[in-house]
Amino acid sequence: MSKLPPVVAEPLSFDIGNEHDRFWCAAEGRRYAAVIGFDAKAQGEVAICIAELVSNVAKFAGQGTLALSTVTEPRLGMRIVVEDAGPGIDNPASVFEDGFSEGRRLEPGTQRRIGQGLGVGLGAVARMMSHVEMENVPSRGLRVVCLKWLDPPRGASGPSSAR
Repeated sequence: MSKLPPVVAEPLSFDIGNEHDRFWCAAEGRRYAAVIGFDAKAQGEVAICIAELVSNVAKFAGQGTLALSTVTEPRLGMRIVVEDAGPGIDNPASVFEDGFSEGRRLEPGTQRRIGQGLGVGLGAVARMMSHVEMENVPSRGLRVVCLKWLDPPRGASGPSSAR
């Protein structure tokens, strides 16, 4: 029996304009991951990450875009790109540490306001994705690129194993 080639889903792009877009975008991301072949757990991780990133765009920049695409090299996976035209982040590397919210570290005595996050969202994104990069794009805003690799099926011993 010949092995079927992996599915390469067509790239998709969505505008982000408000906090409710996180639900639509997360659902679309889950569907996209399913088409590529991600299992239910990985689909859920993709949806959670997209919801977090889209929510942050709506809260801090007001608008932006989400782009989904298939990656085939060095192996099959999914690319998630979220861009906005907001103010950016002073130290992009620090936001993936738990306890960072709204541009600052949350300390035990820090006064919190109603609706403020717990500071674990971007840390969760970093843990659930295979690779995450965040960069300030001068005079354009913030760009976050996430990759999630499709793990080989359990019991697969290599490229020639049958499913």
